[in-house]
Amino acid sequence: MKKTMVVALLITVGVALVVTPALFYCRMVRPWNHVVDLDYYYQTRIASASPHDRDPRNNLAQLPEGHQIFDGVRFNVAGIINLACGNDVTRTNDSYPYPVSVEGIPVNRFCSQLHLLHGMTGGADDQTLVAKLVLHYADGTTADLDIIYGQQVYGWWFKGDDNPPLAGDTKIAWIGDNPTAKKHGYRIRVFKTSFMNPKPGTRVETVDYVSALVSTSSPFLVAMTTE
Repeated sequence: MKKTMVVALLITVGVALVVTPALFYCRMVRPWNHVVDLDYYYQTRIASASPHDRDPRNNLAQLPEGHQIFDGVRFNVAGIINLACGNDVTRTNDSYPYPVSVEGIPVNRFCSQLHLLHGMTGGADDQTLVAKLVLHYADGTTADLDIIYGQQVYGWWFKGDDNPPLAGDTKIAWIGDNPTAKKHGYRIRVFKTSFMNPKPGTRVETVDYVSALVSTSSPFLVAMTTE
């Protein structure tokens, strides 16, 4: 009896020694390898990120920094990419020097999904295209993934209960505050969208993040992860 218990204990310990590192790898190490490096493209670090605004108090400083998990997906929260809105391109000065697009973001991998941590300033009519991702494949083809107001994104400021209708690929990833929004009775939020890759069997070489130049709607991207 004692021998059986010892054998069972040794088997249990052996399984634990094999399974635990494997689980750690799958949940901790392996997802990090899918994080898309956006460091070169950030305009500001996350601690001082003020989406489309010169007011330093209207920021995302409360958003947890570093490798974070939102809705089961690991992202690296480090900075922000702001794109222009439609009003920006009509300006004759450099008050809002945001690009219409950020192109050639390296991915260089096969993937079934692309996960975004993102948001938008301002507002738009429901079902309005406000931004898109353009996937460039190794075979020379491209595919567009549309970011639609009322499906994948809403304005980052909101009042009251935050339960807007969203497409099935999108959830609210994070809710917080900043001094400027709070002063006016608002809270802030970012969204997580998981797009299916139309061509999972072909390597994605690069991704472009492109504004649709809606008048007052400025898209912003915090992080991207592939799966």
